[in-house]
Amino acid sequence: MFSTMIIHNGYNELFKIGGLTVYTYGLLIAIGLIAAFALFFFLSKKFKLSDKSFDFYSLTVIISIVVGFLFGNLFQAIYEWIDSGFKQFAFNGMSFMGGLIGGVALYIIISAIFAKGQARKDFWKVANMIAPCITIAHGFGRIGCLFGRCCYGVPNDSFLSVKYDNFAHPVLATQLLEALFLFILTGVILFMLLKYKRLDLSMLVYLYGYAVWRFIIEFWRDDVRGAFLIPGLSPSQFQSLVMALIAGALTLYIYYFNKVPFRGKELIGRTYYDVALAEIAEAEKAAAAKSAESKSEVETFDSDEAQNESDNTAVSEASDDET
Repeated sequence: MFSTMIIHNGYNELFKIGGLTVYTYGLLIAIGLIAAFALFFFLSKKFKLSDKSFDFYSLTVIISIVVGFLFGNLFQAIYEWIDSGFKQFAFNGMSFMGGLIGGVALYIIISAIFAKGQARKDFWKVANMIAPCITIAHGFGRIGCLFGRCCYGVPNDSFLSVKYDNFAHPVLATQLLEALFLFILTGVILFMLLKYKRLDLSMLVYLYGYAVWRFIIEFWRDDVRGAFLIPGLSPSQFQSLVMALIAGALTLYIYYFNKVPFRGKELIGRTYYDVALAEIAEAEKAAAAKSAESKSEVETFDSDEAQNESDNTAVSEASDDET
């Protein structure tokens, strides 16, 4: 009933513009990033993020993504260097987990140093809005991996497998499995955000969910990922454990000590969830008041214009009568 998907080498090469080749892998990463920024823009409007916070974190995210790509290449080179017995160091690929670590670390550092006022208060709020943006971008990236011939699984001849024309046997399409998981996780997080406005919980769901998934799926991965200093664990499995520990620490910090990053004493007696809802309601009220004021000004202007036109007409008619 099901047949193995066959991926030819040419599938990754879409077209050429002069000496530039456009690859399916790169195009899907670009689509993922565009989708992520579009989603962030939508959520920013939905949850009334201030213009200053939006501008600050948009720029911070762009810088973090660029640095994240660099760290992804660096981490992969280190893994393969360890795997070679510390003999060969070369940049031959990219690790998502390495890129995530580098990008998030820079994001936190920039926010801690440069975020001021409302932007600083919005740090955790923005982090929760970013969570589904990460998963949707990563999901498109994993589909790109299918065509880029990386991140594949162990030999397998089921309907979940893929056959590359230069591979001896079909392999498990772990790229598609992970893409499916990431899109489902995106849906779950968006449901929490849009239905229940859980601006306190979304990032934790991402950290726990992806950490567990990545640790498990690594057992079925068969591509070259390098080695780590802990026997029996792949680099990504170790990082998944660290991710889960960070999620656990944040859970205690938020729900036991009732604090969130960069917002301490002001939460005394209130949970961050309540504070976030109150801030959204206040922003909506301010926006409604501003809209009503603008509408009133327009109506006043129209009324003045109508009165002026009426006065001008009356003057004109009086002038005609005198004539």
